[in-house]
Amino acid sequence: MRNKQENKTNRAPLMFKRIPVVLFLLLVVSSFAIFAVACAEDDPTATPVPAATEAPSVSAPEPTATPVPEPAPTEAPEPTATRTPERVAIVTPEPSTPELASQDDALTLAFVEEAVAYYDANGLEATLTHYRSEAGLQNGRPLTIIDIEENELLVYSALPSLEGQNVGPGSTLSGLQWLTTVATEEGYWVTTRGLNPVTKLVEPRRLYAILHNGLLFAATHSALTEDVASSTKEYVDRAIAKYEEDGLDATIAYYNSQESLNGQFYLFLIGDDDNYLAHPIFPHLIGTDIKDVVGSDGHELGREIAEATEGGIWVEYLWPHPTSRKEQQKVTWAVRHDGLIFASGYYTGGVESGTPAWQGVDPREYTVTYVEQAIARYERDGLQSMLNYYNSVASFEGEWYLFATDENDIYHVHPLIPDLIGTDIKDVVGSDGYELGNELAKAVDGGEGVWVEYLWPHPVTLKEVPKVGYAVRHDGLLFASGYYVRVDDPAAETRAYVQMAIDYYVANGLDATIAHYNTADSVDGQWNLTMADENDIVRVAILSPHLIGTDLKTVGAGSVRNVGEEMAAATEEGIWVNFVFPNTRSSETLYAHVWAIRYDGLLFTSRYYDDLSDVSE
Repeated sequence: MRNKQENKTNRAPLMFKRIPVVLFLLLVVSSFAIFAVACAEDDPTATPVPAATEAPSVSAPEPTATPVPEPAPTEAPEPTATRTPERVAIVTPEPSTPELASQDDALTLAFVEEAVAYYDANGLEATLTHYRSEAGLQNGRPLTIIDIEENELLVYSALPSLEGQNVGPGSTLSGLQWLTTVATEEGYWVTTRGLNPVTKLVEPRRLYAILHNGLLFAATHSALTEDVASSTKEYVDRAIAKYEEDGLDATIAYYNSQESLNGQFYLFLIGDDDNYLAHPIFPHLIGTDIKDVVGSDGHELGREIAEATEGGIWVEYLWPHPTSRKEQQKVTWAVRHDGLIFASGYYTGGVESGTPAWQGVDPREYTVTYVEQAIARYERDGLQSMLNYYNSVASFEGEWYLFATDENDIYHVHPLIPDLIGTDIKDVVGSDGYELGNELAKAVDGGEGVWVEYLWPHPVTLKEVPKVGYAVRHDGLLFASGYYVRVDDPAAETRAYVQMAIDYYVANGLDATIAHYNTADSVDGQWNLTMADENDIVRVAILSPHLIGTDLKTVGAGSVRNVGEEMAAATEEGIWVNFVFPNTRSSETLYAHVWAIRYDGLLFTSRYYDDLSDVSE
């Protein structure tokens, strides 16, 4: 965009005219995020819980937030045997783990092994019938059984109403989905938070899970809060150990990926200048100063975390739960090591599940709802509270965020582009000359609000695409939000874009195709081309130019999931490859859906982005 006032022409966020130049500067940065999910190095491993340490009391100033990370798609273990076993006598096995943390661990282990033995003796249907009864809850220990192959929750004694739900990649039951990725045939112990099936209260729980014959069997029992605090410290210690062993770049890549998530635990990494280096839940924070992070209640939580020492500190505040994006009390352990801050924490609120309110809704209706909620908060809590909340990450809901002005049309809310605060919205003009800011400012007090369609850079490609804004004037203040115009069939559009590239190759040859699709002119909204030759050497990568000349199969090599190798496996019929895209220029975590197809030995790929884990065709 451009600014009508000459003394403000240095404000980059307003310079749409400069987008073609900015594109190349920023797209280089974005390339690291595009394949971040494929660049991790280890699976999450079992977390032994050490001796209990003193955890802080849960009562401190409280900040806020709300974005959601979708778990990265993870391959499920293959079943190792048939599910119609021969009937044998049912026995209750003795605990086999030599070093159990307590007698409670021994009882939980025995309960799970008894369920496995019952399955071996009686088959799947009898097991489901038996453990969906009172037998599924033993001394406060609820049994869980998951079909790994089908990603189906078969038994969930803690909350039977959830039985039958999908717990695969993209499931809103992220804790159970994560469990399917870390459980092993040898058994897995972890201390986390969960629902007490008797009291229905959320509390620290010890969990044991084991894979057997394509099924996951698990049970939990009450644990001490100190156990969760110890697990938090261990998660941070493992991050520091990875940094010492693999270096900073590998650590940043891994902890910016969804593969680094471990139940409720994720790491946020701060540089020696106090700027974020990694945040897998809110990637748009990367590059910003943690000291500027203020909760919706005004709590300067970022400044407290920045005071971390080599001995570590505990900080308590409100923060969005990674599943629901609803604010919960969080307790964070932060350690300063080698000038960097390694931090993670646990939530003390309720168990979060269910589909976020903004998924699958009519975007126009949700935009109105979002703006009305902002006005309601202003009426209820006052101006300063509203400003605090909507300038914080707590206010993000998918692609929705609030931008708002005072009665003089001066921005006082913009959580995604805070540099706009203090400028006049009427000075915002699109690269096509459309005075979109002036149109939004036409909303009048007591009116129904105004709808404005304009061009705005796509958060991934920075190529301008249609966006719809809605603005309402209330008490003289302007409240606004918006959404990107949906494509009716993005999968078909992606296929068509790739086919157009193939047609261009047929008509003009390889060299001309490489030259054309390595320019910004070839980018169409969110669509762009990545192409590799018959040896899988990348020849076109407009968003990731550093990949040109490298073997596509090495993208993600050594990680849990090698996305480059998956794309290189494409045939002449074509395949879809889906992965989590941690976008640093948006408040949401997106999925990238890649269409990859071979033609004349060459690999042609393009992708589209949304908040769904799979392709809708």
